[in-house]
Amino acid sequence: MKNRSISLIGIGILSGVMIGTALGQLLGFMLPEGSTVKQFFLTSFDFKFGSIDSGLLVDFGVVAIDFGFILRFNIASIIGFAIAYYLLRYFR
Repeated sequence: MKNRSISLIGIGILSGVMIGTALGQLLGFMLPEGSTVKQFFLTSFDFKFGSIDSGLLVDFGVVAIDFGFILRFNIASIIGFAIAYYLLRYFR
């Protein structure tokens, strides 16, 4: 990863996480309700930075801007991260 730019690494890792999350959600829809495997793949960990309730909302009447975002990780996104890291590291 010495010869790669930081933006390529960031986009590669972010896309791996997003694809992993999407595949985890798709797998969750295919699995039966109440199964342990479905709960395992769909259990997510949220990291919230600001929201409408936190006072970071700027309201201009017509337009309201919220300065916050949520990072949501689950098992499938971590697997996607690992696969993207492997692909970026070993395939040039």
